[in-house]
Amino acid sequence: MTLPRIAMPARLSDAEGADARVGLANAIFDDVAELVRAEDLDVVVVRTADLTGFDGLVLPGGGDVDPTRYGGDSAAPVYDVNPAQDALDLDILAAAVERGIPVLGVCRGLQVVNVAFGGTLIEDLPASDVGHAAASDGCGGLEWAWHDVDVAADSRLRDVVGATRIRVASGHHQAIDRLGTGLVATAVADDGIVEAVEHSDAPVLAVQWHPEAEGTPAALAAAPFAAFADLVHARLAAPAIG
Repeated sequence: MTLPRIAMPARLSDAEGADARVGLANAIFDDVAELVRAEDLDVVVVRTADLTGFDGLVLPGGGDVDPTRYGGDSAAPVYDVNPAQDALDLDILAAAVERGIPVLGVCRGLQVVNVAFGGTLIEDLPASDVGHAAASDGCGGLEWAWHDVDVAADSRLRDVVGATRIRVASGHHQAIDRLGTGLVATAVADDGIVEAVEHSDAPVLAVQWHPEAEGTPAALAAAPFAAFADLVHARLAAPAIG
């Protein structure tokens, strides 16, 4: 049986000698890919925006989107701003939306989705009662920030998680400010930060947290990918037009 082909844009920043967060993003790229494969989907790492022959797109984590892409503050404390990465991620997302190809975004992927639909980002989250940023574990690694989110009724996410409140692993210092056109918040943290979105018309969903983080229950880790797989299979099963 031929599995649906899912594009994942490569991470273009070299983690050697860079910010530890770059190394983490590169390391967990494979973990995200494994969760896609667990849904009987074939992952192909790509370096162009050509989606010919693809059935879905997954936008993984990574560095910050250039603030100039959304009218933000170019002097803000951002990290790993990579124009080539922004161009690849935004161009391939535009191609997917144009073709009606399902999209799943994870962490940076959610931020890319929001910017692509005309939304803006908080360049650097202020302190709140909810921890979002990962911290050093003292051994050269990072520890996730764990917190609860409320999941909206009548959302694809709610359908797969089967709960109104879940605990997730975060590792981000940016977040959605103004929602992009057509995007609906489907999960929100206690401090009001949007933690998941879906598009009202396009087959697009994204989560701000890291479902691949160690310690996430298996069913919860799989949930966003299961919702994405449902979109992929629904598109493949739909009758051809024309």
